[in-house]
Amino acid sequence: MKRRKFIGLSALATASFYGSTIISTVSCKKDKQKTDTNYQAIVVGSGFGGSIVALRLAEKGINTLLIEMGKFYDVTQQKNTFSSNLPPDKRSTWLNNKSELPFGPNLGWKDKYTGVLDKVEFPNMNIYRNICLGGGSISNGGVLFAPTEQHFSQYISNEINYSQLANTYFPRVKQMLQATPMPADLFNSEHYKFAQVAKEHALNAGYNVLHADSFYNFDIWRKETQGEIEKSALNGELLYGNNNGIKNSLDRNYLAEALGTGKLTIKTLSKVTDVSFSTTTEKYQVEVETISDTGVLLDKQAFNSEYLFVCAGSVGTSEILVKAREKGNLPELNLEVGKGFGSNGNAFAIRNNINKPTGNIHTSPPTLSILDYDNPIAPLTAMQDIFPIGIDLRILLMVGQPYNEYRGKFNFDTSNNNFSLDWAANGMDQPKAAMRYFIDRLNSANGSGLDTLFIKSGVSDNFTYHALGGCVLGKSSDMFGRLNGYKKLYAICGSMLPGNSGLVNPTLTIAALAERNIEQILKEDFS
Repeated sequence: MKRRKFIGLSALATASFYGSTIISTVSCKKDKQKTDTNYQAIVVGSGFGGSIVALRLAEKGINTLLIEMGKFYDVTQQKNTFSSNLPPDKRSTWLNNKSELPFGPNLGWKDKYTGVLDKVEFPNMNIYRNICLGGGSISNGGVLFAPTEQHFSQYISNEINYSQLANTYFPRVKQMLQATPMPADLFNSEHYKFAQVAKEHALNAGYNVLHADSFYNFDIWRKETQGEIEKSALNGELLYGNNNGIKNSLDRNYLAEALGTGKLTIKTLSKVTDVSFSTTTEKYQVEVETISDTGVLLDKQAFNSEYLFVCAGSVGTSEILVKAREKGNLPELNLEVGKGFGSNGNAFAIRNNINKPTGNIHTSPPTLSILDYDNPIAPLTAMQDIFPIGIDLRILLMVGQPYNEYRGKFNFDTSNNNFSLDWAANGMDQPKAAMRYFIDRLNSANGSGLDTLFIKSGVSDNFTYHALGGCVLGKSSDMFGRLNGYKKLYAICGSMLPGNSGLVNPTLTIAALAERNIEQILKEDFS
């Protein structure tokens, strides 16, 4: 283990022990909860954009503050950090009295808490996002797929060198996350009946399949299968976090190494409420509210920096920047900021009447992707997702990522401080129809059906786990995330992508672009 990674992990463990919201190598004790207010760089958000930016800044010796809205969830020896699937508890959901999964079951509890999964409701489109240190790496499926060169050029950008991504940045991210393919013996074991059946059905229907690289630790997975440790992945834990440390989440690599440089301070449970720029000091001011883990306002502070990186995901970044423009705090931001939102075509469907057992528990991580590039409505890939409910209903949950031409727009109304999304009621018609065509072909070849109990319309059309866009490269910014109208202001996160990630899960693409962009920015903007 690298020395700085060890130091960073120690700082995180100390913060967890003391319940600190300020994490650094200096002190994480509760009695030292004040921090400096002036930094060379501030990073907002700790997902795959923010964590990567924070490390690359810190290892260059740049004094950096990372501000994270959510809580730090540290996997401890007690193996009880995260909420279980059934029943979920307050740790599952962000400041709500009940869980909010799209097809349930949704259960309630008494007290609100800063849980890991947030549902942001807009007319016609609900967006699920992670709010916690490490962002989506805590509760996504660990899936790392790269788009093909053709799909990247066609649907993301033909101005970015794909070969450079494929040869340098995709491998760099995979190495940092210790990503590997699932071993064949694990995929072929009794724990993956659902995915084995899905693969057989896909081949019967004439589709090609791919297996994802994953940042799960399969040595831990084996210990679960052998009864050496408590079950986590084998219990289908994923969406609310895994309790045995099986995920190489961002707090264990990028953030740990960044802390270990001694140049990064992390401030958690802290929401950015306003951002502005002073022409006098030539610095950005970031206003922040810090809350308790039950949502009680504790403190308000303003932080200043020469460089500002907004890396809060499609929703968070768009809200911060559209609000700043409309309030006149960053009036030179162009009108492209807030535009280009897309759902990555996320369309869910459940196949029923499967002709073989699919297992009582669908084990994480998901691994199998079925390719339907020739779909006449829209090309797509579809992941065989997990549906861990404890009984074998002989059903298979699939999440499709068809291309969707439709785009939405984020707005901010200064008269009532309302942040909103313009998304038409028919905004998901194209991916919904493409997914229905795909599912019908699968079912026709295998004698199965389409469930309408969990998803009444058969195919979902009003929510996404893959919110993208709002600060699209080449429109709101240059091709490296430098926002037009200001110097030393950047957006590097899922907001960079033009509403889709080239028919695949967006994690690897976001991370690789973040590595690419910050490398160029450090070369050209820091002297």
